[in-house]
Amino acid sequence: MSLHRPASSQPARASSMRGSLAAIKVLVSQLTPYRGRFALALTALMAGGGINLAFPEIIRRALDPSVFPWILEHLGRVMGLLALLFIVQGISFYVRSYLFGLIGQQVFSDVRGKLFRSIISRDVLFFDLNRSGDLASRINADAALVQDAVSIKLSVILRYGLQVVVGTILMAWMSWRMTAAIVASVICMVLISSIFVRSLRAASRAFQGALARLTGFAAECFAGAKVVHALGAQDSAGRTFEVMNSDVLKRGRRRVLVGASFSSGAGLVFNLLLLGVQWYGIHLVISNDLPLNSLAAFALYGAIVAVSFSFLVSAYAELMQSIGGLDRVFELIAADPGPSAARGRGFAPIEDLSVELHDVSFSYPSRPDVPVLHKLSFALRAGAITGLVGPSGSGKSSIAQLLLRLYSVASGKILLNGTRIEEIPEGVIRASVAWVPQEPFLFGFSVYENLTFGNEQLLRDEVIKAVREWGFLDFIDTLPDGIDTVLGEQGAQLSGGQRQRLAIARAILRRPSLLILDEATSGLDSQTEQRVLEAIRIAVPSTTLLVISHRLSTVRHASTIVVISDGAVFEQGSHEQLSVRQGLYQQYVARQALG
Repeated sequence: MSLHRPASSQPARASSMRGSLAAIKVLVSQLTPYRGRFALALTALMAGGGINLAFPEIIRRALDPSVFPWILEHLGRVMGLLALLFIVQGISFYVRSYLFGLIGQQVFSDVRGKLFRSIISRDVLFFDLNRSGDLASRINADAALVQDAVSIKLSVILRYGLQVVVGTILMAWMSWRMTAAIVASVICMVLISSIFVRSLRAASRAFQGALARLTGFAAECFAGAKVVHALGAQDSAGRTFEVMNSDVLKRGRRRVLVGASFSSGAGLVFNLLLLGVQWYGIHLVISNDLPLNSLAAFALYGAIVAVSFSFLVSAYAELMQSIGGLDRVFELIAADPGPSAARGRGFAPIEDLSVELHDVSFSYPSRPDVPVLHKLSFALRAGAITGLVGPSGSGKSSIAQLLLRLYSVASGKILLNGTRIEEIPEGVIRASVAWVPQEPFLFGFSVYENLTFGNEQLLRDEVIKAVREWGFLDFIDTLPDGIDTVLGEQGAQLSGGQRQRLAIARAILRRPSLLILDEATSGLDSQTEQRVLEAIRIAVPSTTLLVISHRLSTVRHASTIVVISDGAVFEQGSHEQLSVRQGLYQQYVARQALG
């Protein structure tokens, strides 16, 4: 059995080491835009560390019997020079700390920006498979590890690494035999440390993953606080949080245990080995093979190297703990965001847009075995109003998302003005199609910022004029700061119907060639709904309009009404034609008339 272990563990060790080196390489590459400041910080670090390393040599020379009387004669001048060295060292360490901290903040800002752009550019499937709270925690908690690694860990590793290397060289100059014993001790410590690195990294990844899940659950509870209260589920949410929090604590304790064992154990063993080396040095002094002042300087250098090595091991251990979170960040930044990244401004919309769906079949990528649409075919005539009705779950909203190219068809084809939708740049589709879902998403901005989000080139006066002309946004005047009122998270200050009207106005301001209203007026009374629909026709008279609704009064004036059931077209025609035809639409008419 033991014969198989090296074969399986060796590749794992090599893979872990390659992963760590790759993450560190990417981390260092983030410093490229700030190489000037980094060089200055490194210079200050070397100056401060060099002065620190000079003191044992100064003491060695001062204890030389031939030099000591001269020092006593010029004691004031010597002390002044030492004080000057301390001042220069203090200034150097200040510059080092300030610049490394500043670079860390700048790199943190850069990584946050890259991470957000990478995430927001992913295709919709990515968001289907990942919780928004988890993704947000990567921008906050995980990306913060980059700042810590640059501001603190990198500075500590460079400073104490320099002192270990140069101190060892100076010690070798004084006594190569004692230094050889110390180097052998260091090699032993490095070999021991390699055993802990894999455990540290694994424990860190597990901790960061558990923390991200906890953060995601908390974010969902806060975002859905009204639902939690309405369900009386505060205690249930609290219990779930406690279970997840316990998991975070368990994994955090594991990480602390491995990290503490690594850093303190390595330092302890090295100090004991160093003590043995000093004991050996005393024997060299007794046998007149080493001057006493050289032993004193050697002991000081040994102390510097020991302390530096202890800090170096601790910083390296903490960096390895951070690597788990850094991996998550850098993998996400480096990964190909897919076709949804092909965005941009300046795309011209398709004019006089007509749409044809031919034998379209579709299943959501996260549920490939559950068919949503099956050989569905119908057309949207350019400039006309087309109604889409059908029972819940029949695939109406899926059609809207296919027309937005949020997903791709499994088979069949969708043509926009005769061109397959896959052949059209996604930026053109975004400029041509606007979608208003039943539950519109508003940001915690002002009314004006929500209206122009993604369409910032609009002039303020133009927006205000349009809003007043349309008439269905009259509630804005009742808000505390009018159009500049901040709405709170997801438009919390507005009612459902007001949010829908605001989302419709945002879509109209885009002047789309195709406007999809997906149950977008379900929260409006009939009179307000009529005002909205009339305003749409006045504002964008040539726009192709697809109206998805359960309420027949919304679609009855459409030139064509398509009725779908179980993912396929059941019937289509005008309101008058379908009302007298034995079918689903006639049942809806009878049902809603009875209501």
